[in-house]
Amino acid sequence: MKITQFTICALIGIASMSAYGQQNSVRAGLIDLTIHSDSPNLSTNGPTFLTPQPAGVTVGDATTLLLGYTRKLDEHFDIDVVLGLPPRHDVKGTGLLAPFGVIAQVKQAAPTVFLNYNFGAPQNKFRPFVGVGMNYTHFFDAQSTSSGQLSSGGPTKIELSDSFGWAAQVGASYKLGDRWSLVGSVATAKVKSDMTATTGSIERKTTIDFRPVVYTLGLAYGF
Repeated sequence: MKITQFTICALIGIASMSAYGQQNSVRAGLIDLTIHSDSPNLSTNGPTFLTPQPAGVTVGDATTLLLGYTRKLDEHFDIDVVLGLPPRHDVKGTGLLAPFGVIAQVKQAAPTVFLNYNFGAPQNKFRPFVGVGMNYTHFFDAQSTSSGQLSSGGPTKIELSDSFGWAAQVGASYKLGDRWSLVGSVATAKVKSDMTATTGSIERKTTIDFRPVVYTLGLAYGF
């Protein structure tokens, strides 16, 4: 009797799971980060001639590997975690620093969590979605290039503060089979960082608003 009850409960559970579909999926692909950075001119605690005005910085684009995980909550909502292999960005000088080209490089790790709403029914092959969430960006391995040290007057230590802010995305998934699907999205996030460049006792500072637009395309596997 107990075995029969257990079997019936198990069959009901499997049937409900089958109707619901896979609850989890992982995906891998590519991320293209287009940066539209904006920042005020560098300020300094030293003589103004050591930081010619106007002089600032701009951050370059990057491409990296996409890693993602999605957990379905019901037929329409899911939690989406987007990660990536930390890319390296070139930092170029602007204004009177422009002739020095790439003056620094920095890596970043930016895990982002979205709450997505998926349109249509779970059995649909094509399902657009929208999502809102939070982004955390950690900057590390910031280094001044040889031209950057020439522009600043010597070996320079560069630090960027971490960023925490809102994020949003739109995208769509397309089923290729029972478990495989193609997922693409366009996202943005509020990413701001205080940058400090220290050369000896001289500090130069600015705040960079990265204003990224992030394009992703990945192959997902459901389970």
